[in-house]
Formats: sequence, C-alpha cells, structure tokens
Amino acid sequence: MSGAGSRFHVWWLNPFWVIVIPMVLFPLAAWMIPDADYQLYWRMPKVFTGDHLVLCLLVAAAFTMGCGLAMYVDAVRLRHRRPKGRMPSMVPSWQGLLHLFHAGVCATVFAYALWFGLIIKQTGPGIFLSVLRGDEGSIYELIRLRKDAAVAGVTSFTQAGIATSMLGIFLATKLGWRRVRWPLALLLALTLVRAVFLAERLALIEILLPTLVLWLRVRSVRRITHSREALVQVAPFAGAFALYALFTFGEYFRSWSYYSGQGETSLLRFSFVRLLGYYVTSLNNGALLWDEVGAVYFPNATLGWLWRFPLLGGPLKRMLGGSDEFSDDISLIVSEDANPEFNNPTGIFVVFMDYGRIVEEAPPAEFFENPKHERTKQFLSQILDR
Repeated sequence: MSGAGSRFHVWWLNPFWVIVIPMVLFPLAAWMIPDADYQLYWRMPKVFTGDHLVLCLLVAAAFTMGCGLAMYVDAVRLRHRRPKGRMPSMVPSWQGLLHLFHAGVCATVFAYALWFGLIIKQTGPGIFLSVLRGDEGSIYELIRLRKDAAVAGVTSFTQAGIATSMLGIFLATKLGWRRVRWPLALLLALTLVRAVFLAERLALIEILLPTLVLWLRVRSVRRITHSREALVQVAPFAGAFALYALFTFGEYFRSWSYYSGQGETSLLRFSFVRLLGYYVTSLNNGALLWDEVGAVYFPNATLGWLWRFPLLGGPLKRMLGGSDEFSDDISLIVSEDANPEFNNPTGIFVVFMDYGRIVEEAPPAEFFENPKHERTKQFLSQILDR
C-alpha cells in the first residue's frame, strides 16, 4: 500500500502495455472477422490472412524483446551504480520557460486564426452552423476546405500546441495554475473546434493524452493517497470508454446524419463499428499494399515527415532517388481495391515496404542498376565512411 508522500508506479506508462497489447489484439481481430463483415461494414474485400497475422505478431515479439532488453540493461545499471558526490542541481529558468510557453501559445493561436480565417473567407461562417445542425454534406465541405486553406509551413504551427500544452502542465506544477490556466484553456478550445468542425479528432487526443501522462508522471513523485493511486492504475480502462465517447461525439457531426438516413438506428452501435473499422481496415490496407507493392527499399513512409519538410524535403527526396509517384500509386491502389474512406495503411506493413523483411535476401541487383538508386547507395556509403 502506498502511503502519503511515497512514489507509486504507473504500470501503463511502460510502452510494452500500450503498444504490444494493441499490436496483438487488433491483428487478431482483423484475421478473425469474416470477409462478409468487411464487405458489410467497411465496403472492402478482406485481404488480411494468417501470413499477415504472423508478420504482425513477429513485430510484437521483436518489440517485446526490445522492452525486455531495455529493462534488463536498466536494472544492471542501477545495480552497479556507485554512489558519487553530490552533483549541482540544474535549476531551470522558470521565467524563461514561461516566456517560451507564451511564445508557443501565440504561434499556435496565430496558425489557427489564419487557418480558420482562410476557411471562412472561402465559404463564410454559415458552414459552421450547418455542421452543428447536421446538414448533410456540410462536414465534408469543411474537410475539403481545411486542406485547400492550409498554408504549408505556417498552419503547421498548430502542432506546436502539443508541446506548448505539455510545457504549461510542467509550469503549473511549479508556478501554479493561475499563470497558465487561461492560455491552456484557449489551446484546448481551439483544438476542440478543430476536432468537431474539421473532423480531426486525433488532434484532440494528441493534446490531451501527452498532457495527462505528464501530469500523472509529475504527480507520481508527489503526495498521493492510496485511493487516488487506484484510480490512476485503472485509468486506461476509463480512457477506452472516453475514447469511445469522444469518437461517438465526433461521428455524430461527421457521418451520422448521412447513415441515419440510410437506415442506421443506433448511434452507439454505428460509432463502435466505425471505431473498430479504423484499426481493422488499416491493417487490411497494409496487407493489400504489401501484397501489391512489396518492398521498395526506400523510406517513403518512415521518413515521410522529412520529405514533407518545407523547401528541403522535396529536393532531398529526389536527390536520394525517391519520387512522388509512389504515394500516388498507393492512393490509387487503396481507392480502387479498398475503400478510400478508410485509407490508413498502418505503421507496420509500411516498414516492410520501406526496408523489406530481414528474412529476405538483399535488394535485387537490378535495384541498384537504376541511376537514382545508385546515387542513394553512394550517398549512404559516404555517410558510413565518415
């Protein structure tokens, strides 16, 4: 039992639980669900087979061994650590961090104001009322406008809200909530508007989950009662219900008006099928792309953030032998052989597509006969020689 002032262990902060368990459960669900349900609920053929399940389980096993090795190394390090003289503590500049927090808030608010302003300029504010009324097609018009109105390298600063919110939580533990509560509330409100009207519920999860984890991490080294510790330990199960509630709330504005007119009678059942579908169909899409494309031996997906980097990304990708044709081909395959409404290819099979499988032979000789790939080989050799 934890007494007041003791440090408690939050079991689900270990990446094993939050990554490996879903990495096993969802592939099993994708494999067990029959083809008829894929056609009925998600309007796509089932491609995911036992071979694809084995690949997913092997990835889960590899991650498990990595977690085990890290825990073993950490235990050995702690066992053999010798006491040293007292090191001078590093005291952060709280005022400097507060200025950085306010700068992050300003950058995020500016990006959101520009983004929403450009959307309103194209369609007027009435589109937001249409979404609240549930007018058919209004949310999809906003989804289209959110892409057209985005300014590369500028509206991307909306993502600064994630780190800024975490910094705000950190500052609140030291300076008190009075100094940060209203800026944090503003960031949360803007993200909520984005989640509801631009159909980006993931943006709300991206800002809530890290701040919650950081807050719990800070609380774990402070005074906490046994009853509160018990609540923290069951938080993932409450979080699953919260995710379902959040998804249902967003789906009401996004899709329910259409599907209720097609005969759907239960919003709760409909949202559960849709939520499960995002995970299952992503695995099915990944299996489809792996079967259709195979290994390309270029990090199209794993370094996608680099290729989208303003000014430098495109030229660097072309210099190394990449091409935008790959993403176009992927989109074409998903739209023709699956359902473009569910177009996520997961983060599992795209790794195999980028690098191949370790059990396979090296890239075929004709791969490096392509002049672009030869430049890639020379570039990597220069880096290794250094």
